[in-house]
Amino acid sequence: MNLAYIVIDTLRYDYIGANGNDWIETPNIDRFASKALAFDYTFCASFPTIPYRTDVITGQYGAPIHPWKPLRHERQTLPWTLAENGYATQLIHDTPHLVNGGHNFDWPFHAWTFVRGAEVDRDWITDTVVWPDNWTRQPLFDCIDDKAAESGMLRSYARANRNRKNPEDWNCARLFNTAAQFLKDNAKRDNFFLWVDCFDPHEPWDAPLEFMKKYDTRPGYDGRVDPRSLGARGNAQLSDEAKQHIKAQYAAKTTWMDHCFGQFLDTLESTGLDKNTAVIFTADHGTNVGERGRFGKGQPVRQQETHVPLFIRLPEGVSEEGRGRSNVIVQPQDFFPTILNILGEARPDGIEGHDILTPARNGESGDRELALSGGSIERWENAAQNPNLNLFTIFTREWSLEVGITPENSKLVRLGELDDVSSEHPDVVAKLHAAAVDEIERRGTDPSLMKWLRSGGKADFPTDATYWNGYPGPAGYRPYFGKLYTGE
Repeated sequence: MNLAYIVIDTLRYDYIGANGNDWIETPNIDRFASKALAFDYTFCASFPTIPYRTDVITGQYGAPIHPWKPLRHERQTLPWTLAENGYATQLIHDTPHLVNGGHNFDWPFHAWTFVRGAEVDRDWITDTVVWPDNWTRQPLFDCIDDKAAESGMLRSYARANRNRKNPEDWNCARLFNTAAQFLKDNAKRDNFFLWVDCFDPHEPWDAPLEFMKKYDTRPGYDGRVDPRSLGARGNAQLSDEAKQHIKAQYAAKTTWMDHCFGQFLDTLESTGLDKNTAVIFTADHGTNVGERGRFGKGQPVRQQETHVPLFIRLPEGVSEEGRGRSNVIVQPQDFFPTILNILGEARPDGIEGHDILTPARNGESGDRELALSGGSIERWENAAQNPNLNLFTIFTREWSLEVGITPENSKLVRLGELDDVSSEHPDVVAKLHAAAVDEIERRGTDPSLMKWLRSGGKADFPTDATYWNGYPGPAGYRPYFGKLYTGE
């Protein structure tokens, strides 16, 4: 059997028709989901991009959370494990972080293909920056200084897409066209593992004109976007109409990604590979689209950032137990053992996730009672100075709790809602806070940090704490996507 793992960057659970959304068009994901098992409680763990993928590819927690660091060469990884069992492993991605800056995610695969053009892709140097054809100034954003369109990331994106003319030139289209070509070239195989890593609908939230016009229906609007809207989404001067336009940008890019995914899905079926290929479709994290006045992701991670879609479609001809909906709680560490289970391969030592497919097919609830999500726990030191800062977030099938040093410093929100209701449910807060502390300790948190946390912040914050179980990073390493974009 073959297996394709498709991860979409920045895709929300609730922005998909198959998950109940009634205003965003996702016809290809919906038809894929109609023949799949849908998981309604899938949450990212280590946050965001590189930490999430480290969770997936290693099947481990990171003791307790993976930070943004390169993948270590000696780690036991999912593709390497499959290669040892005779699978041909291929990575196809337009997510620049996987290889830019020495992140090393090409290393475990037999072959890898990088499709250029996404944000932070350091594509080219020019002495001038020419805007893509779909960028223009709009009066809606005249309240924002032009510097909002001049950030290093937007300049690099403009350079990378300077020759983009037609929809098929966009990186998302080229990504799924490349993945479709892989299927055509391997139509007779029954031993490939394909990882497709799609950066859309990540920022910048621009999409081809016809997709923008689906969601911004103002008379005379031609579908182009103002780059100032891409660089200053949190500006307090934005009008309600401008904010609605930004919301339309994210919706348009979601539908655009769905359209491109359809090319892959069509090829899977036309080659007959749907008869012997399992496909996992999921996302690394979501984002905020106006909730609490916020656009984009941030911390503490809330359900808009953390709750993601997951559909697992087994090959055609597998029983109806491979379809329907599941309430199994899923974290990214669970993909490693689940994929091995689907393929009938043995599980190596050290994998910390759970097989989610067996309980889902049996109508059971699985091994997890909660999910844990957050960024690097080095930020805990800030909470030692400001106890109102949240440390990480846990999720159940009903609640999310932004975990503070004490229950009184925590925030309780019901899934699907926005308001903090901790004062109305102190018993729920206390129970979930205790469970959260136990869970993050179980995942390997430094005992000195646990002593501080269990004291409610009364103990001295440890000066020699270990924040994860890895190395500090290669000598000279730093995330490349900020400081290296200051040049013209």
